[in-house]
Amino acid sequence: MFDTVIRNSTLYGLECRKSAKTDIGIKDGLIAKIGDIKEDESNNVIDGEGLYTLPGFVDVHSHSDYYLPIDPAAQGKVRQGVTTDIGGNCGYSSAPIAGNIFKIRKEQYQEQFGLKLDWKDFAGYWERLKRKGHSINYAGLIGYNTLRASIVGMEDTKITDFHKSAMREAIRENLAQGAAGMSIGLVYPPACFADRHEVAEMVAEVAKAGKVFTAHIRSEGKTLIESIEEVIDIARRSGVKLHISHLKTAGKDNWHKLDRVFELIETAQAEGIDIECDRYPYIASNTGLQVLLPDYAFDGGRDKIIERLSNPAERKKFTKEILKNHPEPEYWESVMVSQVVTENNFDLQGLTVAEGSAKRGKDVFNFIYDLLLEEKTEVEAIYFCMNESNMDRVILKSYVMVGSDSGSRTIDGPLGIGRPHPRTFGTFPKFFHDYVFGKKLISMEEAVRKTSTAACERFGIEKRGKLVEQFFADIVMIDPKGIKDSATYKNPLAYPKGIVNLFVNGKASIKNGGYTRELSGRGLAVR
Repeated sequence: MFDTVIRNSTLYGLECRKSAKTDIGIKDGLIAKIGDIKEDESNNVIDGEGLYTLPGFVDVHSHSDYYLPIDPAAQGKVRQGVTTDIGGNCGYSSAPIAGNIFKIRKEQYQEQFGLKLDWKDFAGYWERLKRKGHSINYAGLIGYNTLRASIVGMEDTKITDFHKSAMREAIRENLAQGAAGMSIGLVYPPACFADRHEVAEMVAEVAKAGKVFTAHIRSEGKTLIESIEEVIDIARRSGVKLHISHLKTAGKDNWHKLDRVFELIETAQAEGIDIECDRYPYIASNTGLQVLLPDYAFDGGRDKIIERLSNPAERKKFTKEILKNHPEPEYWESVMVSQVVTENNFDLQGLTVAEGSAKRGKDVFNFIYDLLLEEKTEVEAIYFCMNESNMDRVILKSYVMVGSDSGSRTIDGPLGIGRPHPRTFGTFPKFFHDYVFGKKLISMEEAVRKTSTAACERFGIEKRGKLVEQFFADIVMIDPKGIKDSATYKNPLAYPKGIVNLFVNGKASIKNGGYTRELSGRGLAVR
């Protein structure tokens, strides 16, 4: 007897990459059979007529590290059809973590969410997840920014031989514990203080383990070309498999650079450098408002940033540097405050910097500095900086996978706060609605590869990402006529439509479109 049998649906993601209308039987968390199954072989039969059955989506670029312990339900992911998250991207991770950065994170998450940080490495993090349970599978990356902050601090300094030794040891230990690779955010502190020589030396440990190095490059705008060249050079020096995060051209003056970006990547690939990328199907990005500040503002960490923001002379210097990158006044109409921490500033969420500064009666620069001060730099912003044509061209590349660049949130509860980027709730349904069924630019077979199979193969996640007998039963059933995103920039707290059923390790997390509260996810240690 099977635990569940799915009948009459069209299956995609089979070993042969072809579709088939047949049955699929689930038993003990695995896909036990694909093919004709007798009527009396299960008491739980799902009629999938008119539906497509696919491997569960794998979010190749996630930030669920702290969100999963806060709210294990992860409804923002399971309601999209996501069964596995790959977290720890852009240089910031749940582990390994130590020193002052651990103290800051511990206080921050305890104060805001009541979360107790009681782990310091991946082994401890896996155990923490297991204790409470969680609805999706989770694989994680070592965050270079978190690692450097833990061992070296947040200062703009060259790392010493002592630091190198300690960092190498932490990298080796956490890779051995199952980390899927390492990420970096070269635009963020303290990795913004690291040069390519330092990074290449450290990621050589990742290369030795045969794992992946993901990179949020130093600039996606003015120095985009140089930034792509930098990470390719790091891969060339270290021999590591490179994965470029959320590939984009940010800012109208940089949109024309995409051809050169493709040329750089594809020339390097032809030379034998292993490069792949990811992208979300939206033309706005989402990161902290503080990224507008010059790198030197972050030297010494949060307390030093706050000290500098309180100094009028430093503010004048910041303004001068910001104007070099954004001289046009209309730029501030394209940056939206999406999330703050204190109630006093909740009214600014959803307003552009131009609107917020007018509401507060300040010029845009003092508005930004005052807001960062009041929120202790914890301000999220959405930047409308891309165009649709370039987005399409990126997504259509065979070496680009789909990733949300978001954490596992909900529309209510402790994580139902602010106005997060709509990609948080809509990435995968939007991808299928727009690219497969709307514009018809991508076949179903290729869509499954981009949303599931490729990520598992890239990051060494075994027995997932395909509909194959004896693979884990991570399965999503979609309505091809109804799948679509509902979240918008102004009203982002909305779940998508068209995800009918979802199984994570054989257990139903979504049943007939509703959340079941099943916590059947697993920590995926990659060996």
